[in-house]
Formats: sequence, structure tokens, C-alpha cells
Amino acid sequence: MKLSHTERIKATLQGKQVDRLPYSFWTHFPTIDLDPYKLANATYEFCKEFEVDFIKNMPNGMYMAEAWSCECDYSHIRQGGVAKVTKFAIDREDDWCNLKQLDVTSGPLGRELKSLDYLVKKVNNDRPVIFTIFSPLTTASKICNSIQPYIENSPDALKEGLQTITEVTIRFAKEALKRGCAGVFFANQLASELYMTEKQYSEFGRPYDLKCLNAIKNDSWFNVMHLHGEKILFDKVKDYPVQAINWHIWDSPPTVEHFFQETDKVIVGGLQRSLITKCDVENLKTQIKEISKKCNKLKLILSPDCVIRYPVHREAITGTKDQIISLTESKDTSEVLHKPHH
Repeated sequence: MKLSHTERIKATLQGKQVDRLPYSFWTHFPTIDLDPYKLANATYEFCKEFEVDFIKNMPNGMYMAEAWSCECDYSHIRQGGVAKVTKFAIDREDDWCNLKQLDVTSGPLGRELKSLDYLVKKVNNDRPVIFTIFSPLTTASKICNSIQPYIENSPDALKEGLQTITEVTIRFAKEALKRGCAGVFFANQLASELYMTEKQYSEFGRPYDLKCLNAIKNDSWFNVMHLHGEKILFDKVKDYPVQAINWHIWDSPPTVEHFFQETDKVIVGGLQRSLITKCDVENLKTQIKEISKKCNKLKLILSPDCVIRYPVHREAITGTKDQIISLTESKDTSEVLHKPHH
């Protein structure tokens, strides 16, 4: 029995066996992503070309920084780099206390909502769309030169700023859900030992993350948390109210086995993005086989471990997609949608 994209995602979230493993891919569209209509069109065409099972919208990674009047340089993205902030909103302690509440329907945030609205209308319920938002601490780190001095020397001022960012993020996410997306892609870039201790994350990360996610959990059905980088603080976030977690599986704990011991959530990931950039479909094929076996083809949505960097080789994505379909198709369709034990 061939499932629709949405049926395949929903069944996977419920722990059921599906006709083949669902998958998705995402990248950036530099310069295009500053125009809401061009971005929606580029995202839609990309996702139709590769027949993904869910669409993660693909904004530029600095839209929250833009919203608080940071100046950004996007010129490095096409060379495989990342966007950089050239003028920060926060230069000193007092700036956190003076951070403005934002109208989420205008400026850069309004642009992103307009793009989402257009994308959702184009998709027309053909498959779920999830909307990219950033954890409050991630946003805080983008609008200042370095977050650590404020954690160590100005914790109260930083917390005041984090509360403002959290309130804006919640209003923004609620507006996105009103426009018909299935949930959010909660990009969390600082839940890592590389940036802070568990104690610091418990104080400056977790409370604000939970405020955001608890505010939207009843209005959404497919929320994915992305944990960026190595040495992630999995124990501090494993109980968050999301359906799925995306992390750099081949580079950072937890192992797949440990993940399933600790949580009943779904894995989104399993494909190293660098292999896609290198067009290394053979090693991607090995990763598909390995992680499918580890998960017993359950509770797994195959995707890159992070955004695919430039240069984006479409033939590598097509080759990976074809491998996913051929390697994970269910041989016995009568078993599809049954709920076996993991």
C-alpha cells in the first residue's frame, strides 16, 4: 500500500511500519531568501524535484538578528560558508534590558511569515511543512559578539533579554501555525559542551526553550528539534515536547541505541551533509543501510544532519533519494501501518 507523504510521516511518528522510510533535504537559497515569494517558489521547486516527505522552510539563518536591526553579510554562503553579523544589536549589558518587543508581522519576521503563507498555499496540503525558528539562547548568541561574557558577568541582564526574545519567538511561532504549518523546526545551536556547561544551559537555555515549545505544543503535530554540532547536551533536552530530534548522528552522542533507551521520539537525520556536498553517494548508501538497521526501519525519517552547504549537487541528492527508496521499501505491504515493537 503506497502511502501519501503526510500519511508516511504521521505513521512514522506513531512508531508504525511504513511502505518506505520517509526522507527530506534542505539547503539555503542565498539572496533569493530575502524575497518572500522567490524563497517560497525556490523551496517548493526544490522539494517537488526531490519528492521529499516533509518540507522544512529554508530561511536565511540570520532573520532573527535582522529583526533586531543587526547588519548581516551573506556573501560567504555560496562559497560553502555561513552568514556573518557585521553590526550587533547588543554591545553592552544594558542593551539586553532595552531589547524591543517586535511586531512579528512586519519587517524581517513579517517577510518570513509572508513566505510561509505563500509556500503553504502552493503545497496545498500535499505534505507537511515545518517552520524554522531558533531557540531563544541561539537568537541571543546571534545578536551579540559573544554570549559567554554575559552568562558569566551579566546574568540578570541577559535573562531579561532572553525573556523578551522568548515572548517574540512564541508570538512568531503562533503566527506561523495559524498559516497552516504542521509544526516548527526548533534550531538549537548552543546546547553543547563546546559552548557551555550543563548548569549554564539549565539556567540560560532550557527554561526559555520550554516556554516556547510548551506554548505551541497543542497547536502542532510535527515539531523537530535540531541540536547543532558535537558534544550535545542531550540529557538536558531529551524530554522536550517535540516529536522528533535531528542531530549530527555520526559526529556526536547520543548513539542511536542510547537515544531510543532514553526517549520515545523519532530520529530525523542519519545522512552526513558533508557527503552530499562531496557527491559521495556510496558512503551515503552505507549510512542509509546502517541507520535503517539500527532503527529496525522504525521511528526514522532520513535527512541531512544539518543544512546542506554549497556547492549543492542536485545529482547527489537525487542519487541519495533513489538509494533511500530502493533500500528501505517494504517488501511485505501487508505489514504496512502495523505497529511492531521497537
